[in-house]
Amino acid sequence: MPHTSGLRTVLLAALIPLTLGACEKDKLKGPEAEVKKSDVKLSLPAVPAFELPAANTDGSHAVKELRVKGRKLLDSEITVKGIVTWAYDCPTAVRQPGMTDKDVQKMIDEDPTKCERAKFYIGDTADTPAEKSLWVVDVPRPYNKLEMERIKKQDRTLAMYPDRCEPGEKDAKKMICPPYAVGDQVEIHGSWKMASPHSERNSDGLLVYKSMKNITKTWESPPPDPNAPAPGAAGGPAPAGTKESPTEMMKKAGGKG
Repeated sequence: MPHTSGLRTVLLAALIPLTLGACEKDKLKGPEAEVKKSDVKLSLPAVPAFELPAANTDGSHAVKELRVKGRKLLDSEITVKGIVTWAYDCPTAVRQPGMTDKDVQKMIDEDPTKCERAKFYIGDTADTPAEKSLWVVDVPRPYNKLEMERIKKQDRTLAMYPDRCEPGEKDAKKMICPPYAVGDQVEIHGSWKMASPHSERNSDGLLVYKSMKNITKTWESPPPDPNAPAPGAAGGPAPAGTKESPTEMMKKAGGKG
């Protein structure tokens, strides 16, 4: 009997560590994962194509091409084809609730500096969103009322003010202010920059306007006058500081500058 009792004691002593070890393993193991592998195959959408449109045979550029790899063309003169997707309209931009068209025009006539410089956006298609469109800036515009009052008729020439035209100009050679509206198909020639001479900036690039062809409206900028004096030449625009600019005139007339 003593021998049997001793054997049982030895066996129990050997089994206790094993039992305790198993319990500890169960505690560390944690609960079984509820997520199980599935045999269902997902149908993922195809990866969208990022190919650029084919280069135009006439050497012009598409909007998407310039947005993707236009840096190599910076500071060069280019022609871009597209469709007008947005156009700045001062009366719409400055109108306040309750104002009539007459009120809006009166406010602009008294302080034309409320208006931003003429500009519009173009895209490769009519539904191109604004954030993916290309900016066209420094677009020629008609003289405003204050300029008409302050600048003599003989001084309102293309040589003096190459970015402006007479309201209702009839002379085809002087009709430099382009007609444009959302949806028009256009071709614009200009300088490809990241900043315009008037401090408009876009890290994706912008086109500083020089001339345009509006295919929809069958209109094209008149060719430059080969006899026109170059800026700074005799008869050309006066050097800065020798003649009051329209902006300076507006400030003296009570504009905010």
